[in-house]
Amino acid sequence: MNRRIKEKYLKIFIPLLLGVVFLLLIWLGYRLFFVKEKTFLEKIDKSVYASLTYEAIYGIHLNLKGTFDPPDNLEDIKLVLSNGKEDVNLPLELKEKDGYLEFVTSNFNNKGLNLETIPQGTYYLVFKGTINENNKEIIKYYSIENKSEYGNLDYYTLTKNQKNNKINIEWNTYEECPTLRFKIEETPLPENVYDITIDPGHGGSDIGATGKLNNIEYHESDLNLKVSLKLKEILEQQGYKIAITRTDDSYVNIYEPHGSATLANETKSKFNFAIHHNSFAYETDYLKGLEIYVANDIEFDFANILIKNIINDANTQISPKEIYQVAPGIYQRFFSEQDILEDEVQPSNKDTSMIYYYNIRELGGISTKSTNDGRYANLENGLIANPFNKSNNTTEPYLLELGYVNNESDLKNIVGNEEKYATGIANALKEYLEMP
Repeated sequence: MNRRIKEKYLKIFIPLLLGVVFLLLIWLGYRLFFVKEKTFLEKIDKSVYASLTYEAIYGIHLNLKGTFDPPDNLEDIKLVLSNGKEDVNLPLELKEKDGYLEFVTSNFNNKGLNLETIPQGTYYLVFKGTINENNKEIIKYYSIENKSEYGNLDYYTLTKNQKNNKINIEWNTYEECPTLRFKIEETPLPENVYDITIDPGHGGSDIGATGKLNNIEYHESDLNLKVSLKLKEILEQQGYKIAITRTDDSYVNIYEPHGSATLANETKSKFNFAIHHNSFAYETDYLKGLEIYVANDIEFDFANILIKNIINDANTQISPKEIYQVAPGIYQRFFSEQDILEDEVQPSNKDTSMIYYYNIRELGGISTKSTNDGRYANLENGLIANPFNKSNNTTEPYLLELGYVNNESDLKNIVGNEEKYATGIANALKEYLEMP
């Protein structure tokens, strides 16, 4: 065979070979992923389903609630993400009620399933248990149908080593079997998605609290901004993508786009730190130190870590204030009956289980019982509705009162020490995220 004929056949053969290899790869992918997925879905017992009545992402955690009426002989009941070979166990609390089981992943908004810990892959949310038949334990899977008012969710993990995962949480149906699928894969962080949001309180004509030191007047708005900018710098050095509501002495709207109650959820941030400094009606040596205000229905691990690190790094102390205190240095201010009676719009949609401060309550959507549903829109103050009022995918907010500006010893410690306070917050976040 001469050279020209060989070259002619090679020009035909090589593309054919590449085509065969390409089709083979597609077939292998189909076998490895789709068939494996289909095989697991066929294992699900379709005789009974659990019902999901509540689903919400709060910060880095997913919380689920619902009911399950399992077979009488089902034992060792677990709630898992499974593909039939690998399981991710979810926290689970079961309570019997009227012959069926109520389930919840946690009674705290900031517990439940830590979305940062799920490995890459495709999983289904199922109840898993065992049934003994003829002295043999048989594993059974039961799917979950959506009885909540919410649908699909998505979540981007915090940046780690310049990488992020996206978690698609999708309701679907397989041969009339309802499914909730979790698909976790590495993906570049979209331009409009951030890890953490910082909100320097006040700004512009709203200077906040004031204090004097050596005949120099200090404005809370300036002190808030200095700590916030330093915190942004430190967290960015650690690899996080940071959003901030202001970078200069300007006024920030509350519910407008990029506002102090909206930016965190616009950017899918996992944590929001509202940075403030405190004051009292008159100068006093008694009231001073750190106060951290937190949301309803949360566990205090992170708040305690914040207190420990800020105290150590900034050489400050916790406040002795007792009103609203729920633990040393930790505060929850709820609406009082009087607060509700004084609401400008009646009948009020508030109750005493709701947090008073908007920069906590309004940032957590349904988890923190957000109240701004638009009824304030026509008032002279011009407030518009919170666009995330009914959201079930929100940030975890903290309001940090770093010290009292009209307490001389506090102000001495605050002025010029913004890096120490910012370092304490950053170190606390690092410690919290490294918890098992």
